[in-house]
Amino acid sequence: MRSWLTTILLTLPLALPGCRTSGTVTPIVGGGTGAEGGSGGGDPIAVDPGNAFYTGPAHVFTPRAHPSHARPMSPPPPDLRSLPRLVDRVDQCYGRARPKPTPKRPVTKKQRKPKKTASSGYKNVPYGGSAKGGGSGGDLGGNLGGLSGAIGADAGAGFGDGVSGLGSGSSQGYGRGAGSGAGGMGAPSQEPPSSVAEAAASPVATSSQATSKDSSSRRDKRAKRKEKRGAKSEAKSKRAEAPPASMPMADEESAAYEPGMDDGDYGGDMIAVASPAQRMDNTEGQYQDWGQATYLSNDDTMSLSSAQRIIYAIDRYLPLPPEHIRPHELLNYFSFNTIPVAETDDFSVVAEIAPNPEKDGIYDLALAVKGRPMDINTRRNGALTLVIDRSGSMADEGRMNYLKQGLRKMVSQLKPGDLVNMVVFDHNVCSPLENYVVGRDRPQVLDSAIEGLKPRGSTDLYSGLSQGYQLADRSYQPTYSNRVMLVTDALANTGVTDSRAIAMVGKYYDDRRIRLSGVGVGSDFNDDLLDKLTERGKGAYVFLGSEQEVDAVFGGRFISLLETTALDVHFQLHLPPSLRMNVFYGEEASAVKEEVQAIHYFANTSQLFFSELMARGGKLRPEDWIMMTIEYEDPETGAQTMEEVAWNLGDIQGASANLDKARMLMDFTQRLGELAYRPAPSGYRTWAGGWEDQGAWQICDEGRRTLAQRAAKIQSDSEVARVRGLWEKMCSRYPEPAQPSRPVQGQSDSWPGAQG
Repeated sequence: MRSWLTTILLTLPLALPGCRTSGTVTPIVGGGTGAEGGSGGGDPIAVDPGNAFYTGPAHVFTPRAHPSHARPMSPPPPDLRSLPRLVDRVDQCYGRARPKPTPKRPVTKKQRKPKKTASSGYKNVPYGGSAKGGGSGGDLGGNLGGLSGAIGADAGAGFGDGVSGLGSGSSQGYGRGAGSGAGGMGAPSQEPPSSVAEAAASPVATSSQATSKDSSSRRDKRAKRKEKRGAKSEAKSKRAEAPPASMPMADEESAAYEPGMDDGDYGGDMIAVASPAQRMDNTEGQYQDWGQATYLSNDDTMSLSSAQRIIYAIDRYLPLPPEHIRPHELLNYFSFNTIPVAETDDFSVVAEIAPNPEKDGIYDLALAVKGRPMDINTRRNGALTLVIDRSGSMADEGRMNYLKQGLRKMVSQLKPGDLVNMVVFDHNVCSPLENYVVGRDRPQVLDSAIEGLKPRGSTDLYSGLSQGYQLADRSYQPTYSNRVMLVTDALANTGVTDSRAIAMVGKYYDDRRIRLSGVGVGSDFNDDLLDKLTERGKGAYVFLGSEQEVDAVFGGRFISLLETTALDVHFQLHLPPSLRMNVFYGEEASAVKEEVQAIHYFANTSQLFFSELMARGGKLRPEDWIMMTIEYEDPETGAQTMEEVAWNLGDIQGASANLDKARMLMDFTQRLGELAYRPAPSGYRTWAGGWEDQGAWQICDEGRRTLAQRAAKIQSDSEVARVRGLWEKMCSRYPEPAQPSRPVQGQSDSWPGAQG
């Protein structure tokens, strides 16, 4: 019987070259391996028909040297007196006391100040160096159809009127953005000026000037407008007839949300790296992508929520949604053997390769990546803005209790100089704390803000997140790690509820160096919304499913949500002409850099890049080399930098605990997928033996044997026992049938055409 995983891989439709999708095969287009000692452009290496064994000279990669990335033992402490002043609204936001009205004083003409314009929003915060980055309030306002106007007033000036958002502006200092934009059309309303500069410079027409215009000038203008509309219509029709073009997906949403291309589609997590031109040609018997250099992304959000939600569902005998089964997140959730990071580096990589025990000519490659470790003393200070959901749904399943438990735990992870803002939202939004500074302000103020949280009302997530970002922008600290942390069940039901519109906010502020982390709570939290939010904001998100997870997320692992080792990271794997990428068990892979989203690499995390390589002629050449290049931005200085490491295949070939564990986890994931795609039996009960399903029991029985075989060589790993225990707990919901059916040898359940 063909396995569920194999069926998905073999039936995946081939993607058009240039498209980056989830749920389809990702092609490798262009690029290739250059001369020995590095990689370069050019076409992939073509091979002789028949997939003959490569007999060329040894292919050696030589890593480029990089300057030392050594850091001081601990960053200098900040001057607490220079930080912004505390604003305490706890009583006001929690309804404990109404604010006293401020008596109004009569204002004379001389005292009257000019009215503030949109450009008089937040202060510009210099970051040192030249301006970089992009984004404007107008661009965001336009993309959201004027829902927020120009929420980034700090970047310039913006107008949002329900039709379009317009903005322009500039900022001095590194990475705080400069740009302008015009938005899209929405509901009819008055037309705003075409730009802020134009609005300021254009003279106001008097009545006499208006009457002096003759009818001929009006006719000319109407004719020009008609001509322009005709040109736009013609261009639009040509685009509709033209074939789809290759384009980067970093700022486009259209392709990412087409039917069948959902980010949670399980098939998209195992990427068969081949395009139609690069797959085996039946007439010539050859591949075209030997020695192809490939950009890889294991997870563009570095999230762990799917693994945490799987465990949550297993422990409570709940249905297992297929979209939660993401192999790369399971690989990231469990630990692998790594090596210490050198003092001069930001990353370490362990490479291991061995023959696939079930596929001739295929070799499994494991690359275990570890980032530079940090602790509370060595991390930078943080400017943390907590955006907390206090809607009525947070009362279910003890969600608010989990949240408050976590926030109390978080307090112990803060250090003097850390700045904390807090925004709470239901159908209204309020900011209990602004500019609370650890070590300067009374701890009772922060404790009171945490203890006063109570669920109520509906969920206007968009307004809460927007205000949180604006508050973070206003209190931005150039030398800090500036981060928004959203804690919610993401069940948005008030205000703006479209996930793509909400996610646009995170993309805009990530360009302004304000990062996002998401914390999901509740068995029915909106995974799709948080996934899109953290993808746009390039942040991680986790799930609070148990008290142990709460203590880990807000305790020892809290630094992983707050601090980053590197920004905008790209991983590139260079292969010799004797190897080609066959399958990558991750989220994205392409020879084109722009088609693989850069990630922010979070502190104290590791990743395993697991892939299958095809050996030319079916045999590995021990004299050849492979290399990984890591390109990224230094989070402290903003400098573009890189690290490279290369390995001789003969040196890294052999038995490997990392490979054995990765194979076991992939087998575990495959079989969970087989169970998840089975419909839940009617009348199932959430306890052991409460699911009557003979077919599921047979999957469990077979999985029990294969997992035992996979785990035979790595029994000493405690996480291996945990995985087998999870499988037993998952399968305990299915009682053994009185007369279990056994598979008949030689009987096929495939379609007749599959055997012809």
